[in-house]
Amino acid sequence: MEEVAVVGWAQTRHERSKTGQTCQKMLYDLVNTALQSCSMTIRDIDTVIDAGSDFLDGRGLSNALNLDAMGAHSKVESKVAGDGLEAAIYAFMKVASGMFSSALVVAYGKSSESSIRRQTRAGAEPFYARPLGIDAVAAGALQENAYLHHYGIDTSAPARVAVKNRAAGTANPYAQLRSEVTLAEVLGSPELVSPIRRLEACPVTDGACAVVLADGPMSRSLGVHPAWIRGIGHSQDAYSLGSRELHKAVSAKLAARRAYDMASITDPHSELDVIEVSEFYAYQELMLYEALGLCAEGDGALLLDAGATAHDGQTPVNPSGGALCANPLVATGLVRLAESAAQVSNRGGNVQIDGARRALAHSGGGFAMQSAACVILER
Repeated sequence: MEEVAVVGWAQTRHERSKTGQTCQKMLYDLVNTALQSCSMTIRDIDTVIDAGSDFLDGRGLSNALNLDAMGAHSKVESKVAGDGLEAAIYAFMKVASGMFSSALVVAYGKSSESSIRRQTRAGAEPFYARPLGIDAVAAGALQENAYLHHYGIDTSAPARVAVKNRAAGTANPYAQLRSEVTLAEVLGSPELVSPIRRLEACPVTDGACAVVLADGPMSRSLGVHPAWIRGIGHSQDAYSLGSRELHKAVSAKLAARRAYDMASITDPHSELDVIEVSEFYAYQELMLYEALGLCAEGDGALLLDAGATAHDGQTPVNPSGGALCANPLVATGLVRLAESAAQVSNRGGNVQIDGARRALAHSGGGFAMQSAACVILER
């Protein structure tokens, strides 16, 4: 199997609404910036893989109108109808197979142009769950209640995650929300669906991300510090909420275990220098601490309060601010990969973790973290 590395990337400046800018213009500029970051041109790319949502775009085969803007014309192109990190894993497999020397991965979403709650409600089981109004927020609220109740965790613990990540986001030039919040402000914000408070939920975000992958020989010839992909994993839990252990992030645990096995990681808390997770709601980060093996089940809040996941902690989690500061749906997981690659290649700028050599990028999808993907990167 060929060695594969992330050699270049770019992301947009994430905003509530990118009015006046077409998706094609956004992607064209983004792809050119990503290619320039690793001294490549579109002629050097063998295959293009994009991630998008027909629901968000409001049309079938939505990527068809964006192929030229992404530079996919007359190239081998595939679409992943899921998060961008899953598209990156697909691209990794293509390059690792030896059939392609390079791949461009593009993910985008303009969530402000539709109703996210209505869109996610369309994914609910149609005869029983959908008429009850189950959507992503309601499913998250059910999971948070199950998690807090099962382990006896204080309801203020998720609020402390929001405070941490919003503080981190102030240093990220791409983040949508770049202002700190106090614990009192988070606890005092109105509930969306109990117990999820507004400041504990990700914002509605327009944005995109592009990542360039290359095989070993090409990666070493570009004159950049590559971020080598050492492990991948993905998993999917049961579709029905009633068939799952909602107080556990089972899919994330299985995805991480597969990535750890591939990367020969036995103690993630000491062997990972930085982690970027897709926490659409603050409580999910606590559950992901446990699923990723940073602490025992039920101890996520204790790990947070010990400062282990802070910017200066033993294993910083979301130094970029995470999805709580910007959630460009479909691109969120690919942003986590770009941020992780920046860390291990010492190109993290204002959010750089000193000495970071190994990182994990995570993405989640579906109701209450039904699916998950993980990628391990190494300097």
